[in-house]
Amino acid sequence: MSEQTLQVSVRALVGFSVFPPDILPISRSLMEQGRDAHLARQQESLARSEAMLTWAQTMDGLAVRVSGRMDLFDDSKSPPVIEEIKLSPIEAPTAPAPEHLLQAVCYGFMLCERDGLDSVDIKVCYVTREGQITAAFLERFDKARLDAAFLDLLRPYVAWQKRLLAHVTARDDSLRTLPFPYAAYRPRQREMAKQAYTAISRKRRLFAVMPTGTGKSAAVLYPALKALGQGLTKKIFCLTARGTQRIAMQQEIDRMIAQGLRLHALTLNAKESLCPMEQMRCHPDYCPRAKGHYLRQPDALMEALSTQVWGSAFIWEMSDKHQLCPFEFSLALCEIADVVICDYNYAFHPQVRLTRIFDSLRKLTLLVDEAHNLPDRARDMLSGSITISQLRAFRRESGKLHGRTSGIYKALSQFIKLLPQEEGADYTPVQTGITSLLDALGTGYTPGVMHLVRDLVSLGSALTRAQEALDDYVIMNDAEATKGGLTVLNLNPAPHLFEVTRRLSGCVFYSATLQPLSAMRLLLGGEMEDACLSLPSPFPEEHLLTLHMPLNTRYAARETSLMPAAQAILALFSAHPGKMIAYFPSFAYLRAVGEVLEGLAPDLPLNIQQPGMDEGSRIQFLDAFLQDDAPVLGLCVLGGVFSEGVDLPGKALTAVAIIGVGLPQVNEQNNRYRARMEEAMGDGFGFAYRYPGMHKVLQAAGRIIRSETDRGVLLLLDDRYAQADYQALLPSHITLNRVSSIEEITQSARRFFAQD
Repeated sequence: MSEQTLQVSVRALVGFSVFPPDILPISRSLMEQGRDAHLARQQESLARSEAMLTWAQTMDGLAVRVSGRMDLFDDSKSPPVIEEIKLSPIEAPTAPAPEHLLQAVCYGFMLCERDGLDSVDIKVCYVTREGQITAAFLERFDKARLDAAFLDLLRPYVAWQKRLLAHVTARDDSLRTLPFPYAAYRPRQREMAKQAYTAISRKRRLFAVMPTGTGKSAAVLYPALKALGQGLTKKIFCLTARGTQRIAMQQEIDRMIAQGLRLHALTLNAKESLCPMEQMRCHPDYCPRAKGHYLRQPDALMEALSTQVWGSAFIWEMSDKHQLCPFEFSLALCEIADVVICDYNYAFHPQVRLTRIFDSLRKLTLLVDEAHNLPDRARDMLSGSITISQLRAFRRESGKLHGRTSGIYKALSQFIKLLPQEEGADYTPVQTGITSLLDALGTGYTPGVMHLVRDLVSLGSALTRAQEALDDYVIMNDAEATKGGLTVLNLNPAPHLFEVTRRLSGCVFYSATLQPLSAMRLLLGGEMEDACLSLPSPFPEEHLLTLHMPLNTRYAARETSLMPAAQAILALFSAHPGKMIAYFPSFAYLRAVGEVLEGLAPDLPLNIQQPGMDEGSRIQFLDAFLQDDAPVLGLCVLGGVFSEGVDLPGKALTAVAIIGVGLPQVNEQNNRYRARMEEAMGDGFGFAYRYPGMHKVLQAAGRIIRSETDRGVLLLLDDRYAQADYQALLPSHITLNRVSSIEEITQSARRFFAQD
């Protein structure tokens, strides 16, 4: 432990022991004002600004290095003056806040240590945004007093860090002897593990196609943990697009813990899902958990160190015991966790990204599951939108609560007047209006305010990014489509994804459907030096029969395609009545074919996906496939909740029909995306339509064969599967067998299932 050096900033050192007790809303406006106030005060002063100080010694057997920059340092005075600058509250303070004073005191101690001084003058200055002083507090501190104050801060911090370092030592010892969690590697699984380790050790990215059955979770997590134990990375983020995908990674961690692994693994859930309040109002005046949260949190963190897995149940239990905000407690645990399992947002979303982690720790590794979902998710994260109808609805509610003369109502009215505008206009007034409206929204509560604030912040950030990268964004005003409003649409997520990942200690992007690999590498922010790996399916190819029946399912031919599509689905189901799902490009198409099926076979055991199904309805839908052997024909949409991340092994699913090629809806936004991709990467149609469509197709097709003993039939209904551009995206284990009639579907399926 003595060989390790603990590095900490003055701000973090003080913040460990002295902090505001309550959870309060973060004001971006106040943060900007604070930066402006610092700069204004520094520019008008003759003292030196941002002078660096460092102190390094050993405490309790641990090497410690404390560093920071003084806001102002005037060494022309005797003794010298250290000034700490803070934004003044509306009412000027009558005494310095303890955390502000102690930051300056730390600098005073470090200065005396460096220069051999007996005393310094400490000044805490509160200023307006323009740099005007509203209150100043000057006090002389001698060396003994500085020593005592500094050590009072350092001792508890070092004691806590030694606890954490003791855990790291035990963790690394366990990792040195940790075996692979299974008796043997699956085919090509060892190769994937080696490639993942290489990417982490070289601080590069890896892009991998890993079909179902290759054991992808263990293949990426095990080498990442080995790298963690060797100091090649400090923290592992396992990123997923859906909550269901977190289960596999947690199961692998549980398996390794049972084999002797020592680590802290956190599952980080969304704030909305964790909040115990009826209305989410993060303010001590309304939430009893927010009041005094930070005073109670240290005891909970200390207690958490005795537990390895920090899942949802643990978070709830500890939060209830210590009366904490579950989400804020989760964020604190995130800082000390070895592995964090969470949504893409926490690494890639500009507004949600865990800046407390990513801005302070470079040795991070990302394991990005189902990475084919990330480009569209990233584009959504980088885009922003607001409509006049949305603003008017909120204004109506705020008027009922606060009155039409309130500041909130007036700010909403003023902002609405700024929208819509013609494309190409100067959007500076809109950005200024967003800031003013956000300030006004903070003065009073209206139901739904959190969602409006989120949308406004996203829009403002997107406008800023659009001005910095004009080619990768489009600003759209369509009064007819949006009833008035403004949309800032990202057209190229690659630069953002590149920037987020370029300094990290390895990123592994993996999915069963990441074709074509070279194109997806570009779209996900990769470089030519980043490796690509494509693994074949580990299952016997003869266990999957793929039938292809050419059918025109394009929108213009939908009506004429309904009957042949229904007949083909019915033929496959009737050939071997069991568990089957037919996937459609839209709910409208699903309903139309469903009506034809009911006319052809009124007693058909249909199980139909409905829009917006809640968790209970989803479970009930899947139970029809899992609980008994009764035949069932499911009708679902491509890209929906039942086409990805659903495990239906064995007899739970023996046949799948896919109607269409899954292309996204043709609209202005997608066509703009297509045009930008054509300019930036070539094959604009592929990036905007063909690739995402085929990703949905292959995900749905992957529901059939889930183990080495599974057997099933895949029916592809669309003439485009015969085209070279689409066939190039099919994996090697999907071999097309063309059928030209309904009878051929029945005969081929019966022959296949007769081999069971």
